[in-house]
Amino acid sequence: MTQKYILPSFLLFFTLVMVSACYKDKGNYVYHPIGQPVITNLDTVYNVFVGDSLVIAPNISIPGSTGKLGFLWNISDPDSTLTGLNYAGPSLRMIFGLGPERYSTRLTIIDSSNMMEYFQDFIISGQTAFSMGTTVLTLENGITQLSFIKPNDSVQPRIFQAVNPSQALPLNPTQILAVPQAYQPNILTYWVFGMGGPHTGVQIDANTFQKKENLADNFFNAPDTALIPYNMFVDPLGVISGNINGTLYSGTTETWNEAPTYGMFDDGAAGNYRLSPQVVFNYSGTYGPGNFIGFDENQKQFVRFNLYGGIVFFGPAYTVLDTIVDPTNLGMDIQHLQQINGGLCYAYCKGASDTLYEMKFDAEFNGPFTFQTYWLRPFMRPDLITASTLWQATPNEIIYFTNADKIYRYNPINQQITTLSNDFGGQPVTMIKVSADGNTLYAGVNGSLYYLNISTGNYGTIIKRIDGLPGTVIDLAIRNS
Repeated sequence: MTQKYILPSFLLFFTLVMVSACYKDKGNYVYHPIGQPVITNLDTVYNVFVGDSLVIAPNISIPGSTGKLGFLWNISDPDSTLTGLNYAGPSLRMIFGLGPERYSTRLTIIDSSNMMEYFQDFIISGQTAFSMGTTVLTLENGITQLSFIKPNDSVQPRIFQAVNPSQALPLNPTQILAVPQAYQPNILTYWVFGMGGPHTGVQIDANTFQKKENLADNFFNAPDTALIPYNMFVDPLGVISGNINGTLYSGTTETWNEAPTYGMFDDGAAGNYRLSPQVVFNYSGTYGPGNFIGFDENQKQFVRFNLYGGIVFFGPAYTVLDTIVDPTNLGMDIQHLQQINGGLCYAYCKGASDTLYEMKFDAEFNGPFTFQTYWLRPFMRPDLITASTLWQATPNEIIYFTNADKIYRYNPINQQITTLSNDFGGQPVTMIKVSADGNTLYAGVNGSLYYLNISTGNYGTIIKRIDGLPGTVIDLAIRNS
């Protein structure tokens, strides 16, 4: 027998009401968008000197809001093990007692009418008297000096000696490197290198100029011999690398960047080679990959190194794309190796005939691994090249080199050589360096630093000259943060 089910009357009534309600709902809702904060008088970066007062007082409103606004400020500590600082109120007011670092800061805006939270991020950059300016390496009567040029171009000479009266910098100075914090643009330390003295490398705090450590201290196990740093580099990960005693070293990055071992040297790239002094460092992108182009003095060949975590020697493990020369057996010595862009380079070589050759090549060592030579030809003015000649190049393939008190502009495409317009009063040029944008050439002589205009259509007109530097200028490092 078929069983029948009867829907109770109250349930039937409820169902009919719901169906009717759904039927009448045409979706005609009125939406009230939530207003977004309007913020004025709030910058993206605040530069403040340590010990100065910091006041950040933005104007903030939320259109349509009927509630009271609340404000929370959080200043993150660069040391990830610390929690940072928190403040409440419509403005941030403090005596800046933090260190000379960049601090990520977040303003949280709370609307009490709906408890919505809005976030605005910015940077507080702690500064010292040395946070912006130019540090100049000079040689004064056999003593290596560091001086500081302030943004107003005034000179604070012999700053390292004043801060460290019982310490000495390397003898026969060659380089100064400004080393950034890992993953950040702000400069933490300087490394000064030289060819003599008990310590051929010295690390210095960039904010105080106090000595931190010697080159030997940057090794897990330093070689039991004099450390001769021929050509040193710094990369965006905040570590140094370079050619020491003919072996290539690179600071370790395979640990936390705040660890005490970060940036230290191991035993160097293992292999059967001895590098000539010049090495080319080609670092692609923010975090790599990286490679080095070197020349093995023993085998007279160009060799490849890659950064695969640590540094690895691959020798002539590349494909030669032409027959102009054999880069795995060049048969000549390298006098100078000049990087243009990436692996595009010029090598100046001498063979048994004592002829100075110019070689243009491109070493693609990030993979596929290739080596291509564009030309090998006698250099047109070998009489201008001496043992003390200095070289620099711009990204658009213009090369500058020195001879005594002259600087020459060389365009290798048309082989045109032009003397720059300034002769520096007969004083020998002891340093040249091209600015990052390629428009300015810094030239150093005894006691002075020149800024020369080498932008398109200009041939070394003086932009400005800074005097009062102790001794002959060897190198400089510019700090903007």
